[in-house]
Amino acid sequence: MSLLAFTRKSVVTVQPETTILGAARLMMERCVGALVISDASGEVARGIVTDRDLLYMISEGMDPKTATVGCFAQPRLHTVRVDESVTDVTAAMRKHGVRRLPVVDAEGRLVGLVSLDDIVALLGRELGDVAGSLSEEFEHERRVEKLRAQIAGGTAQ
Repeated sequence: MSLLAFTRKSVVTVQPETTILGAARLMMERCVGALVISDASGEVARGIVTDRDLLYMISEGMDPKTATVGCFAQPRLHTVRVDESVTDVTAAMRKHGVRRLPVVDAEGRLVGLVSLDDIVALLGRELGDVAGSLSEEFEHERRVEKLRAQIAGGTAQ
């Protein structure tokens, strides 16, 4: 399955000079828990800032009206390529200790954002499909067993 099949494609981006207050307001307006810090074009991810990061910055005494999200951006942003598997993505999340990763194309342009929640939802749907298949199989087996019992007892028509 393509990573794009369950990746959030409408990524909310901010510029490095966006204030903590501006980022918090944008998160509230767009109902998201993370913003990708991008270049001016919005195509190249430079960092990511989460709601927890904002709380950390404020608790460390940064002024939300003047401190910017760019001061919190990590020097090395971890991303995943759009052609990577779910297994690759979960391994990258585990390795880097993150719950969200920007998704980039072969040229490094931002095309989405994948979160641990997205993966859990995908796996939940897949497990639901498996459970449904098993239920159908069990029901079929019960019908076959009932028919066998009827045949053995001479009651089949």
